Amino acid sequence: MGFHGYFALLVLPALVQVAALAAVLVALLLVDRVGRRPILLSGIAMMIAANVVLIAVFTAGSEFGGVLTVLGFGGVLLFTVGFTFGFGSLVWVYAGESFPARLRSMGSSAMLTTDLVANAIVAGFFLTMLESLGGAGTFAVFGALAVFGFGFVYRLAPETRGRRLEEIQEYWENGARWPGAKVRR
Repeated sequence: MGFHGYFALLVLPALVQVAALAAVLVALLLVDRVGRRPILLSGIAMMIAANVVLIAVFTAGSEFGGVLTVLGFGGVLLFTVGFTFGFGSLVWVYAGESFPARLRSMGSSAMLTTDLVANAIVAGFFLTMLESLGGAGTFAVFGALAVFGFGFVYRLAPETRGRRLEEIQEYWENGARWPGAKVRR
């Protein structure tokens, strides 16, 4: 992105990690106040916004110099914060409470394994994608995946805050409707 020297190697990654830690702490403080879905959706929305910024930065190239370098770093920072705030911190909470009892161990294992495998795939192919698709193309793919993730969580992930595990099981047994909820026609 245009940063050079020890500052780029040491201080900037440290800033990203400090911001990620802060995002986890904020998520932990808010998870039982505002719920799981709002945090997940907010985190994914940050990732989408970050991808838009990064696509713009890589599309513009070096035309705007230092401004793009700062915007690019801001995009990386926002993406990391968004991921850590949403998926990175809440997948562990959500995996343990979003499945009915008979599927909890298998469902949680599948959710957490999928999360780790997806992270490994991104880490393994990021540089190859960056070389073959360029920065704008790579972040367009990530942006499309984030939009899909937002839609998936919005449409299919129930809010589990304040719900007993038995209620969550009834939710799934009731065709993805909370017990007592009126059916809209």
